[in-house]
Amino acid sequence: MMILRWLKNIEVRKFEIFGVFPVVRLISLIENPRYIIHLIKKNFWYKRFAPDYSYKYKGIEFLSGQETLEALIQDKLSLARFSDGEIEQLVGAGEYPPDSDWAQKNSRELVKAISSNLSSKKSGLLVAVDPPSTFLAGRNSNHNIAFGYNMWVDMRRIMWKFLSTEKAYGHCHLFIRPNCPDLDWTMLRDHLSSRNIIVATGNTNLIDHLNLGLTTNYIDCGTVNAFERKDKIKFDIMACIVKNNLPVDNVLVLACLGPTAGIIAEELLDHSIQVWDTGHIFEFAAEGFIKDQLDSK
Repeated sequence: MMILRWLKNIEVRKFEIFGVFPVVRLISLIENPRYIIHLIKKNFWYKRFAPDYSYKYKGIEFLSGQETLEALIQDKLSLARFSDGEIEQLVGAGEYPPDSDWAQKNSRELVKAISSNLSSKKSGLLVAVDPPSTFLAGRNSNHNIAFGYNMWVDMRRIMWKFLSTEKAYGHCHLFIRPNCPDLDWTMLRDHLSSRNIIVATGNTNLIDHLNLGLTTNYIDCGTVNAFERKDKIKFDIMACIVKNNLPVDNVLVLACLGPTAGIIAEELLDHSIQVWDTGHIFEFAAEGFIKDQLDSK
């Protein structure tokens, strides 16, 4: 569709009104017309009259950023992260820049996979979400980081349905400095330096100068619709391990693939491959932070 191709032009999508990119919403509506039902409910009901959902989260354990890092290292866990982007997918929206670094169209298959991933009880997977201090906060609450009340309306309303009091949940933004000022970056650097690192993300040409581990290999996965190429990405990761004769028990995959990263993290547990859904961590590469903090050479 010609109009859809025009709307997906990045310069067109940058049109902004009050901090919102309406063209991104329009693309989601064209690709999934039923999303309009959710938008109507959200803007005319959920934002104004929805009840207090805090009681739904009582008894659920949420780890700090540092506690999340320690659990990942000590128990050799894989990591699947869930924030506002994944919740937006659950209610019918796609993700497109500049709202997100990733472009990922919405689909029933993806929604099903995200739902299963978020509610996973696999012992080797640490599911990480935003802390209650963020998603349960009131409209006029004070925060040390940028806070947009509208971002958390859907999260507080539906995320409890996927969580359990039988397990602890990590902090999904542990790799973002302002969100987790307590994170011990030296601990992270030392851990990575002892592992065979595989970085699976897009635009690897911007970061492939980084040496993060004993060995560091890069797999460029592109930045558009990773979910539709999930099996190919998994194959490439396993092929990289074989090609470079890497010991599987010492491989750590750092995946930045939008909502697909956490899904791959869970699925590769069946092959004894540890994957961390790193999210925004490589945004720091351009400003030199990752090189200063994590480059092992």
